[in-house]
Amino acid sequence: MRRSYVLVALAVTTLVALAFVIPLALLVHSAVQDRAMREAERQALGLSAVVVVATDRELVLTSIMSTRAGQRGELAAHLPALGTVGVSRAGDGAVAQVRQRETAGTIGIDGGRVYLRPVALPQGLIAVIEVFVPETSLRAGVGTAVLVLLVEAIVLVGLCMFLADRLAARVVRATRDLARTATSLGGGQLHARVRPSGPREIEEVGSALNLLADRFLELLAKERALAANLSHRLRVPLTALRLNAEGLPAGDDRDRQLRVVDRLEHEISAVISEAGRPLAARPRLHCDLGAVVADRTEFWGALAEDQGRPWQADPPPDGITVPAAWSRVTEALDVLLGNVFHHTAEDAACRVRVVREAESATVIVDDAGPGFADPEAALARGASGADSTGLGLDIAQRLAADTGGSFTVTRNEWGGARVGLTLGIVSGDTAAAVPSRRRWWRTLGGAHAQP
Repeated sequence: MRRSYVLVALAVTTLVALAFVIPLALLVHSAVQDRAMREAERQALGLSAVVVVATDRELVLTSIMSTRAGQRGELAAHLPALGTVGVSRAGDGAVAQVRQRETAGTIGIDGGRVYLRPVALPQGLIAVIEVFVPETSLRAGVGTAVLVLLVEAIVLVGLCMFLADRLAARVVRATRDLARTATSLGGGQLHARVRPSGPREIEEVGSALNLLADRFLELLAKERALAANLSHRLRVPLTALRLNAEGLPAGDDRDRQLRVVDRLEHEISAVISEAGRPLAARPRLHCDLGAVVADRTEFWGALAEDQGRPWQADPPPDGITVPAAWSRVTEALDVLLGNVFHHTAEDAACRVRVVREAESATVIVDDAGPGFADPEAALARGASGADSTGLGLDIAQRLAADTGGSFTVTRNEWGGARVGLTLGIVSGDTAAAVPSRRRWWRTLGGAHAQP
């Protein structure tokens, strides 16, 4: 923008300067020529009085040589009886034409112009006085005048460019402050504000941006409070669920139900805690993808065993660190695996595997269910063709986008759905969260554990 202001000022002032300099230069040149020709006319008038009364050639020559023009050889008289006196540069034809017309005139010759003036003599005769005006006299002072005009034009253009640059700097400084504040707000620094400055319009934009940021903070605080309140309201039915689970007979079912209640209570507490924490204050967490996959396949594998569902969970590779919190990856995997258990028959097989690539890792979940009739519609947030909220796949899709990966929904060789969650990975020297529990991998042929 600053450069554009300066270029516009340069173009406009240059055109204005040229519009004045060129006509003024031509006017100066014309004025110099007029001055030189008036001087020639004055020289001719001065010699006319001598020519009228002169009867001696020597008298006319003496009069001519008494002037500066005569001394420079620029003055001559063409007399009918005495001939040409002085240095003549005009041809006989030009002299005869002026004598015949009895009208003064000028002719151009090499090195300048010649002024011819007729003079009436007694007995009806016509004498012609010739004055030579050299080219230097016709241009005397023109170069200096044009140079002065050019210098003035350059100074004017430079001054206008300087003023335009100062004005543009003020505007650019204000717009950069706006951009910097907007970038800070977009980066999560919600308390960043702009100091309105610059032209009135930009000041209004800055004030509007500050008002928008204040309003956004207000609405965000209300949303956080609402999320915390809604999560806290879940504690009452959660307490009842815990009492029911504790009332079950001792055994695996009771322990499993209590673990589910513990995890649900932990997730609710995490939601309440995260809802009250500003986005900028939330740390950037990493986790071991293989550990998360092993943890969730252990959990869902137990349910598959209870249902009699064919289940295969291939051992995931070690050392895959992804730039996402343990809870987010867990949530996404629970969505994908929960969809299989919720939307397919109990005898529909399910397979989970992790494929590692150079800069990413993909969790692939295959099932032998009916698949997705419209994969694109299934990825739309809030859209669901079944009895669900339509938010599950969007959660996984957002996780993939936040880590620099992708999310795909296709069909597999069984005719069912194949969901691929691709996550970007970080360097191996980044510490990752690891679960404090054993890893379980269940296959179609049974289950085995690894410490």
